[in-house]
Amino acid sequence: MRKNLKFYIRAIVLVAAVSGLFVLQSCENNPNDVGLEFIISDTLGTKVLDSNKDTLLITHNNFKLFINNFQAANFFIGKSGDYESKTILKFSGLSTDYKGATVYSATLKLHYNKYAFTDTLGTVSFNMYPLNKYYYYPTVTLDTFSSGSIGTTLIGSYTGAPTDTSTISIPLDAQTVKNWLEYEADTTYAQKNYGMALVPNSNSNTIKAFSKSDSYLCPKLVIIVNKNNKTDTLVYDSPGYVSAVTFTDAPYSVLPPDRITLQNGLIYGDIMNFDLSKLSEKVTINEAYLRLKWDKANSFTGLTNPNIFFLMTTDSAARTNDGIIRSPIQDDSITFSFRLNQIFQTWNYDKTKNLGIQLRNLGDFTNLDKLVFYGPSVQDTSKRPKLVIRYTPRG
Repeated sequence: MRKNLKFYIRAIVLVAAVSGLFVLQSCENNPNDVGLEFIISDTLGTKVLDSNKDTLLITHNNFKLFINNFQAANFFIGKSGDYESKTILKFSGLSTDYKGATVYSATLKLHYNKYAFTDTLGTVSFNMYPLNKYYYYPTVTLDTFSSGSIGTTLIGSYTGAPTDTSTISIPLDAQTVKNWLEYEADTTYAQKNYGMALVPNSNSNTIKAFSKSDSYLCPKLVIIVNKNNKTDTLVYDSPGYVSAVTFTDAPYSVLPPDRITLQNGLIYGDIMNFDLSKLSEKVTINEAYLRLKWDKANSFTGLTNPNIFFLMTTDSAARTNDGIIRSPIQDDSITFSFRLNQIFQTWNYDKTKNLGIQLRNLGDFTNLDKLVFYGPSVQDTSKRPKLVIRYTPRG
């Protein structure tokens, strides 16, 4: 009888122990970093490197690129602080039937497209000048464009504060437009049609977007012309007639200190580098992720979920990359996680040189949105980039 009692007691204890094990496991369905570190390090033979605990050095460098936004739906004009956007604009395919005609008037109509950097209610002010040099609009960039190719003859100007999708009308110099028609009829004509430059002046305190590719809202050129005592109204209002490229620039001083800045239009991007000397060679990278905190106060975007991406750097000086676009995960309203397993694994096995990753803002030529993240040297350590690597040593 006593032996049977001991048997039952042992059975009850065993069942309780097993049940307790299941309870403990169920409590760790979503373990935090500490739980994961304990489970992986102690029970699965893996190790963890944490930039906050193991002083893994993270550095970064902002860089500037000049792009061609010929394919963009909008072009931009104006000034906002130290930012400046000027546009070259050309109407092609004008009628060849008006050699020797008299141009009574010409008007350029532009349609504001409800995007401004940074003041939607601000004033945009610009002057217009003819270009005296040929440029291939689909490829020209600010660093290949010479300000000396902008003529000195004022052919139009505008100052105002357009709102919604309002239309602005700008009278153009009649002689300049006559030159365009003459050149269309005879390409040996002395005055060429290379387009015009829309250059912001000191009265501008914002940058505004004007529609370019919309069939109904694209720039419109209206010419009142007379030939052989017959007056005609010529209207060019299709995207097929219009070429436009915006050149936006701003000095490095616009970048807030201790921040990682990604901006469209210029572009500003960033290369982040990681000192992985504490990581043993040829290990198995189980997980490597980087977390960045978004500095909304210094950012400019209307998006709740900004679209940023990263690539592996292949040449730091030339800022080339592997061409593989990778997207981070937005964990919450201010936290972005970058999964770097594959990149770190190739670095660890010396398949590629560790030159860091490039961060960019998606939609380089579509707008001037600026996204700012806290850098590795900000005073508040909770906002600094955090790198965590979980790996399995060889053997």
